[in-house]
Amino acid sequence: MTFSKVKLLDYQWEDLEASDNIFATVVMAHLKTKATTSNLTQREQWKWNLVRGLYERGLTKFDIINLGKFLDKMMTLPLQLELEFKNKLNQYEKERNMPFLSTIEEMALERGQQIGQQIGQQIGAKETRKQDIIKILQNRFDSIPDYIIKSINQIDDISVLENLLLPSINVNSLEEFEQVINQNLSSNN
Repeated sequence: MTFSKVKLLDYQWEDLEASDNIFATVVMAHLKTKATTSNLTQREQWKWNLVRGLYERGLTKFDIINLGKFLDKMMTLPLQLELEFKNKLNQYEKERNMPFLSTIEEMALERGQQIGQQIGQQIGAKETRKQDIIKILQNRFDSIPDYIIKSINQIDDISVLENLLLPSINVNSLEEFEQVINQNLSSNN
């Protein structure tokens, strides 16, 4: 058996844009994903252009949803850019009166967004508490050894961080604070 060899980088962009084959969009997504590894803002714009092109080609709802999912997996974005992309897509669908999500999908999406916000708030609270402890110690003792900062930054349990906040104000030395860290970590394990 013989197979044709195809090198995706050899495709001409203009030929891909003009193609009626939906896999041309997949190839374009691959090329732009590779080209934007160091510029995720540009990737978000290309992802938007490609997804909008799916709508403008007049594809079926099924094809748009499945290709959109595939593009999401290929052209991954950080959370903030992904939210901007989703906002553009939602606005575009509203303008075209094209809601493609079922009621169950919309409820699941809304629930997922709520969970994401809660997780983001928890992560933000942990990071804020860590920075508060470090700032208090720096203010009291001028400099803190890197290993203590590292120990604080490795704590993932908000209750442990809460238990360290007041001692960071009251301890008499960094050695004493280090003992408080060790006591809290050992009592939580």
